[in-house]
Amino acid sequence: MKFNRAFVNVIGCGFAGIECALFLAGHGIKVHLFDSKRNGTYKSCDYKSDFSEKREINEVLLRQELSLLGSPLIKAERELLSQGISDDLPSRLLEIGREMVKHNENIEFFEASVNEVNPKEVTIIATGPKTDEGLYEYLLTNLGYMRCYNHMPIYPVLQKIDESNLISNGNDKEYLYLPLDYSSYIDFINHIVKGLNSEINDKNFVLKENTMEELVNRGKDNLKNYAMMPLLLNGVKERPYAVLKLRKTENGLRLEDICSKFDIVNQLEVFSSLEGFEKSIIKKKADMLDVCYLNSRYVVNEFHQCHQNENLFFAGSILGIEGYVDCIASGIYTALNVNKYFNEKLMIPMPKNTCIGSLAKTVISVVGTRPLPFIEDYGVIQIAGGEDVDELVSKAYNRSVEALAKYKEDYKNGKSI
Repeated sequence: MKFNRAFVNVIGCGFAGIECALFLAGHGIKVHLFDSKRNGTYKSCDYKSDFSEKREINEVLLRQELSLLGSPLIKAERELLSQGISDDLPSRLLEIGREMVKHNENIEFFEASVNEVNPKEVTIIATGPKTDEGLYEYLLTNLGYMRCYNHMPIYPVLQKIDESNLISNGNDKEYLYLPLDYSSYIDFINHIVKGLNSEINDKNFVLKENTMEELVNRGKDNLKNYAMMPLLLNGVKERPYAVLKLRKTENGLRLEDICSKFDIVNQLEVFSSLEGFEKSIIKKKADMLDVCYLNSRYVVNEFHQCHQNENLFFAGSILGIEGYVDCIASGIYTALNVNKYFNEKLMIPMPKNTCIGSLAKTVISVVGTRPLPFIEDYGVIQIAGGEDVDELVSKAYNRSVEALAKYKEDYKNGKSI
C-alpha cells in the first residue's frame, strides 16, 4: 500500500509511544506525536504480577537487551539510577521522556485527541489504558468486537485453601482443579446471586461484561460454559458438571478466568462457599479494569503490523502488555519494524531466544480474549530453583548479546522490498 512519506504518526505519549517517537526521530524520520489531554502522571493498571521473583529476574535481562539496542528511555533510566533517584521511578522517567520528545527537532508534538486514522499515513497506535473513546470506537468499527476490548480481567489469588479436594491433571504441575457436581455448582451460583443482590443497592456498582456476576445474571450455566467448563480429570470416572481451574503462584492459588466487581466482603463470601475454601483468605481481589487492549493474535503479525491495514502498527499496552519496561521493549521493537517499512526495506524478525523476541512472539501466540498484563516468564532464563541467579542472567545475557549482534547485522544489511 502506498503511503505519505513525509512523516510517521505516533498516537499516545506513554512509554511505548515515547520510545517509538525517539527511536524513529533518531533515525532521521519526522514524527507527528499526538498526546491526548487525558494523559497525566504515570499510572499503571494496578496489576501486580503473581510471579514477582521470576518476573524480576527476567526484567534484569530485558533491560540489558534494551541497552544493547540503544533504547533512549532505558538510557535515561540508567542516568536517573546513577544519580541515586529511584523513588517513583516510572513517573520521573515518563516526565523526562515527554520533555525529550517536545525538544526533539524531528518530532512535532500535538496535544490533541485522535479519533480516526488516515490509511495513507504510516501510524503507530500506542495508547493503551488512556485510549480515547473516539479512537476506541474507530478500532471497534474497523477491527471488530472480537478483536478490541475495553475491560481487563484481574483474577483473585487466595491463600489457606484445603488442597485435599483439588486434583492435578496429568504432568501439568502448574495447575490444580476443583471438580463440582450439579449441587455444588448451584450452591456457588446462589452465593453469587446473593452477592449481586447485595451490591445492586450500591449506586456506584456497575455490572461489567464477563464478570462472574454478569455471566450468572444472564443464566445459571453461563459461568460453567465460560470460566468453569467441565473436563475429564485424572482419577475422576465421570466428567464433573463444572470445574474450577486454579494456578499455583508465589502468593497463593489464582482462580483462572474468574473476575468480579464485587467488594472484597462479597467476594470472600462467594469463594468460601466452595468445598475446601471455607477458611480461605483473599490475597488479591478479583477486578475488571477499564483498559483498552486488542486480541493481538487476530490483529497484528509478528512485526506488530495490522493485518487489515499494513500502514498501521501497534505498540505497548494496547497489545495487552503491562509493565513500563515491557512497554518500552514493545515500543523499540515496533519502531525498528516501522523504520524498515517506512524506508521500504524488509522487516527483520527478532531472535526468539531473546526477551524482546519472546515478547513479540507471545503477543501473537496467546489464544483467547485475555490480555497479557505481565510477561511473567520470557522462557529465556530457565529457572528451576536452587541456581545462582546472577549466573543464570549472565549466561542468558551472553546468548542475547550473540543473538542481537546477528540481528543488528541482518538489520543493517536488510534487503529492499
